[in-house]
Amino acid sequence: MSGALLRKELSEHGAVLGVTALLAALVLFALLVQAESELGGRFVGLTRFSMLFGFLIPIVLANRLLVREYAGRTQLFLETLPLGRARAFATKWLLGCVLSMLTAVLAWAWTVETIVETEALGLRDALAPLPAVLTFWFTAWCFASMAGMLGRYRYVVWAIAALLVVVLESVTGMSPAEAPVLRLLGSDVQMGRALPEPSAFAVALGIALVSLAGAAALALIGSGAMPSALAQRMTARERVFVLVGIVAAATLSAVLERSPELPPFEIADGERVEGRHVRVGVMPTADFDAARARSLAHILADDADSLIDALSLEVEPAIFVLPQQGLDRDRMQRASLSGSKGVVIRIASDAPLDRVRALVGHALIVDSTRGRALREDRHVLLDGLSAYWALRDDADARRLWRLRAAAAGRPLREDDLALWSQTMERLGECTSLAVAFGAFEALVERLGVDAALALMADVFRTPPDDFRVLFEAAPEARLARSGVGFAALAAQTEAALGAVRERHRELLAGRPAVDARIEQRTDAGPGNSIEVHVDGAERFTVHYARLRPWAGSVGETPRLDVQGSRAVLPIAPIRGDRVFVAVEVDDAALDCPIRIAAERVTIR
Repeated sequence: MSGALLRKELSEHGAVLGVTALLAALVLFALLVQAESELGGRFVGLTRFSMLFGFLIPIVLANRLLVREYAGRTQLFLETLPLGRARAFATKWLLGCVLSMLTAVLAWAWTVETIVETEALGLRDALAPLPAVLTFWFTAWCFASMAGMLGRYRYVVWAIAALLVVVLESVTGMSPAEAPVLRLLGSDVQMGRALPEPSAFAVALGIALVSLAGAAALALIGSGAMPSALAQRMTARERVFVLVGIVAAATLSAVLERSPELPPFEIADGERVEGRHVRVGVMPTADFDAARARSLAHILADDADSLIDALSLEVEPAIFVLPQQGLDRDRMQRASLSGSKGVVIRIASDAPLDRVRALVGHALIVDSTRGRALREDRHVLLDGLSAYWALRDDADARRLWRLRAAAAGRPLREDDLALWSQTMERLGECTSLAVAFGAFEALVERLGVDAALALMADVFRTPPDDFRVLFEAAPEARLARSGVGFAALAAQTEAALGAVRERHRELLAGRPAVDARIEQRTDAGPGNSIEVHVDGAERFTVHYARLRPWAGSVGETPRLDVQGSRAVLPIAPIRGDRVFVAVEVDDAALDCPIRIAAERVTIR
């Protein structure tokens, strides 16, 4: 530090600082008098004073000691002296810090003196709020000094900080008093009961250190040219840009709302089972009696409870199954809920039990991971785990699913697992689920059940609901740490499926040979059309959808049931349209629809 520079600063800014101190003393006196008449905490006057002048005084000090020096070119004169730029900055910064902290200590001492006039106050209780108050003032000064070094943009930085608090309140419902740094002056400090949690101090001191480093960098790097340039007045263009930016940010923060806490979905009637973690209800219908509904509810509750325990899922859902007439046996749908939460599934009365159980497990993991389980790099693991869990106690169903996977066609490759949406599009839902089941069985065989489930618990843990989710490890990296990458997993799965093909060679060879062609036609009258021709089957189903630009996965598709060997899709695509077309036939040996063709047609 420099004694001469200190005397210069106190002489030059003493009058302004004295007026500020007098105003602060008057406000603190009024707050302490008001606090005596309120049923608030002992230190409510101190915290209210700190909330106001803890920002105002550092701003005044930063403007006088830093902003005014650069704007008036005084700093350039100081740098010509043998004082040194670093020493000059350190002197100004430490002077501002000392004055800020001294104000905080004096305010605390006055508050304690006021309290002891009416009640006994031990030294320990008197000192209780001091660390939080000092940390608050220190952080405020560090931030104010950094903002001051930004010259004409200093108030923009303060506006951004205020907007962040508003956005935090809008999105999370957190009150401003619980926001970072402000948390140091919370109700526990006001009441003098205890200090805030250590994380509140850590966040505040982290902001303080980053701000200090930023201020020092601006002052010292590049011969101090940056703050000198920033000290100039804003141009008209800059003022307009800043004003528009602040208005836009304020408007955005006003429309942001915290997601409401939705009530669980309920049905008025039905068979209900209360599990350890879940509540399951199944609605009986004319062709799905109460006994079947009760049995299904018990099975699903056991599946869900055991899966939640095995993976430590952070979810306790309400699950409801609604059998409906008119649905195809293999078409199970999860209903989209509005105004309530839960897992609601619509099924046919004769829907396969194993598929229903797998769908419920699938939904639980998706909800627990906030939908991230559906990402391409882990979707095959999601499908495989949910199927494996549904079939864990059904040996006959496991054999059937292995047979379905073995009938998939070409040998399984690494890309078939890593690019799962393409595999699902090529194989269809039934066969792709069976392949995923086979892959997860191969994973269990390689690692063991406990290790495989521990790995899945790591992959499907509930992600943070903020920016930290961007830094999560990819499932491929987690698999690699366990010694199983997608390449090795695909090879082991293909070896297991090859053994299944060998054991059931005659059954697979005896299945009817079915072939399909998808053709685009352009006629002068009707225009463009898409035709499907099937040889070897009397009935088939066509799934189709017009694809949007940049569409990745296909999603839900309309369905056309066809009796015969030819069908024309009931759409009129125009040139440049992309249309997804898939053809499926029922396979009696595999007891599920098998996709025999899938293509994305570009209309020419």
